[in-house]
Amino acid sequence: MTKWIVHGIIFLVVAGIVAATFITTDSSDDASAVTQLPVLLLAGVYLGVLFVVYILPAITEKATAAVLDSNELVEADPLHDARAAHARGDYQDAIDVYQEVTENDPYNRLPWVEMAKIQHDNLEAPEAAIITLRTALESHEWPVNDAAYFMGRLSEIYLEDLEDRESCVSILQQMIEIFPETRHSANATHKLREMEEI
Repeated sequence: MTKWIVHGIIFLVVAGIVAATFITTDSSDDASAVTQLPVLLLAGVYLGVLFVVYILPAITEKATAAVLDSNELVEADPLHDARAAHARGDYQDAIDVYQEVTENDPYNRLPWVEMAKIQHDNLEAPEAAIITLRTALESHEWPVNDAAYFMGRLSEIYLEDLEDRESCVSILQQMIEIFPETRHSANATHKLREMEEI
């Protein structure tokens, strides 16, 4: 606000000087043209400063926005609140938010994965993680990679946390049957061979 007042005062002073110079001098006299030149230069310099300080940045900003801005509204990340709750250690709140996301976007694998991870890693409840992964797996038909991920994670938890070798082997055998001739089947077969060597 202050800069506008200052520029307004300077503008009035420059305009007054220009007006006074042109009113008091005779335009037909060559000598008066010499006194008008410095006043015109002063007015030109002042207008140039105004252009560089205010008008040019405004034009540049508009041109940049027109070229770079997509004018698309950015959607809010539905997982943001869950990640924030997880970061502050409010694990149950994070799980609740992830659960809401699964209801609104049932084919999104990430909330299921994150819920199971929180239950397993932070709450140290592998049984709860198993229930979450099984619920996810049975909730609907998943793409091959997603279903294989859930099954692979289930087999890991059964083996490493619950030491339930039989359940782990059963899940790995299901993967071989359900996903034949895929890398998931090959990974399950490799894991079964490793387990036999132990």
